[in-house]
Amino acid sequence: MEYLLNIVNDLPVLMVVFSRVGGMLLFAPVFGNANVPLQVRVAIALMFTFILYPSVDKTAFTLPSSIILYTFVVLKEIAIGAVVGFAASIIFGAFTAAGYLISNQMGLDTASIVDPTSEIGEEEQAISIFYNMIAVLIFLTINGHHWFIKSTAQSFEMIPLGSFKYTTMTLTKILIMFKSFLVMGIKISAPSLVVLLLTVVVLGLMTKVAQEINVFIIAFPVKILIGFLILIIALPFVMNAMKSHLIPFEKDMVSLLFAMRE
Repeated sequence: MEYLLNIVNDLPVLMVVFSRVGGMLLFAPVFGNANVPLQVRVAIALMFTFILYPSVDKTAFTLPSSIILYTFVVLKEIAIGAVVGFAASIIFGAFTAAGYLISNQMGLDTASIVDPTSEIGEEEQAISIFYNMIAVLIFLTINGHHWFIKSTAQSFEMIPLGSFKYTTMTLTKILIMFKSFLVMGIKISAPSLVVLLLTVVVLGLMTKVAQEINVFIIAFPVKILIGFLILIIALPFVMNAMKSHLIPFEKDMVSLLFAMRE
C-alpha cells in the first residue's frame, strides 16, 4: 500500500520513467514488432516501469517548474528510449535486407506477398519474413530479450533522468552499428547471390548455344528452384552467422549507452 501511495505522489516522475521505457519498446526487437498490438506494448511498458521505478535514482532529478519544460523532458526521455530501441532493431533490419536481396535475385519480388497480420498493409518479401522468424527464434533462445531488459535498467544508471545530451558520439556509434549490420546482411545473402548470378550466366550461354530455347520461360522457375535449394543448403551457415552476430548484442547495447553518456 505504501508503495502505491509513493507512486501516486511521484506520478510526474513515474511518467518520465515510463516515457523512456515506452520509447525503447516502441522500436525494440520482438517487443516492438508491428504484429504486437499497441495495447500489449503499452501494458508491457507499464509493467517494466513499475518494476524498474524503485531502482531508478531520482535524487538528482528535479521536476521542471512549467508544463512546457516538463513536456520537453518527457520528449527527451522518449528520444533516449527510441535511440536505444532503434539501435537494437537495426540487426534485424540486416536480416530483412539479406532476405530482400535473395528474393530480388530469385525473382520473387514480382510476386510479393501481403502480410495479413500487418496493420498498415506493407508488402514483405517471403525470404525476409523467413529470415526474421529464424532470427527472432535465435534471439529468444540465447535470452536476447533478457539482455534488452537489462540494458533498459542499465540506461537509468548510466544516463540519469533528464541528463541526456545529444552528441556526435551517439550518432557515430549508431552509424558504425548500421554499417557492420549492413555488411552482415550482404554476407548472409552472398552464397545465394553468387549461385544465382552463375545461374544467369549459364542461362545466357544457353541462349548462344541453343537459340531455339526460350530462356525467358525457363529462367524464372529455374532460378526459383535453385534459389530454394541454396537456401536449404546454406541454412546452417545462415543460422550460425545470425547467432554469431546476435550474441554480442549485449555488449553493443552497453557500448551505445557509454557513447550516449559521453
